Amino acid sequence: MNNLYLTSFSNVAYLVLLGVAPSIVWLWYFLRKDDNPEPKKMILKVFVFGFFSTFVAFTLEWALIKAVTDWKLACLHCESAIPYFPQTWGATWAALLFSFAVLASLAFIEEWVKYIAAKAQIIRSAYFDEPVDAMIYLIVAALGFAAAENIGYVFQNADWAVAIAYFRFLSSTFLHVLASAIIGYFFALSLIWRRNHLPYLAVGVVLATALHAVFNFLIITSDGEHSKVSSLALLMIGSFAFVSYLFSRVKKLTFQNATIPSSHAQ
Repeated sequence: MNNLYLTSFSNVAYLVLLGVAPSIVWLWYFLRKDDNPEPKKMILKVFVFGFFSTFVAFTLEWALIKAVTDWKLACLHCESAIPYFPQTWGATWAALLFSFAVLASLAFIEEWVKYIAAKAQIIRSAYFDEPVDAMIYLIVAALGFAAAENIGYVFQNADWAVAIAYFRFLSSTFLHVLASAIIGYFFALSLIWRRNHLPYLAVGVVLATALHAVFNFLIITSDGEHSKVSSLALLMIGSFAFVSYLFSRVKKLTFQNATIPSSHAQ
């Protein structure tokens, strides 16, 4: 009985480790971009908060999907609610637009929840003292969020756990990092230029949501199609280059002239 318990515990620990591993690798990589490393206790705190924020996002997503499903079932002519398309485009385009709108809504929920998870922990922290910290902490929250997702996926497909962890390391986990890094940059700008803080933040959320939605759309519709797989690779490479550029820009900024509650912002 004890051996069986130990074996089961070992399997669970192994799967959890596989689920967390992609986040740990990316965490190690991106923390090196901070010239003034953040305290480990703050990194852990934001990571854990990001981890548990996943359940908030999933609850909201479930509610949205249920609402959309109920609406479609209750409406016998729901196509009339979808914008009109020329006949040459066909109904397929309307369905694709509707699907993309749903994906964008789900992406928005996840990006906003990750942002709130990080902001709630850092906004009044004395350790949040540089604009680059906004990008770092948003990335940390995103990696906590991704870790929870990854654990769920490897447990659902334990026979393919290693392959799933590797695939999600290169895809979904990386996507969460890039999208949150973009919000982090514009969040930093919103704290520095307070008069335009909402437009700056809105730009960041819109860009991150668009990236996330396009990524999910390509993943769902690719079906191994070479052109879409290539588009997905280009999207990730281009987004990584953009985030690297944002890191180079944000490191030149300071909070010196910003008005921030306690020692920080908003």
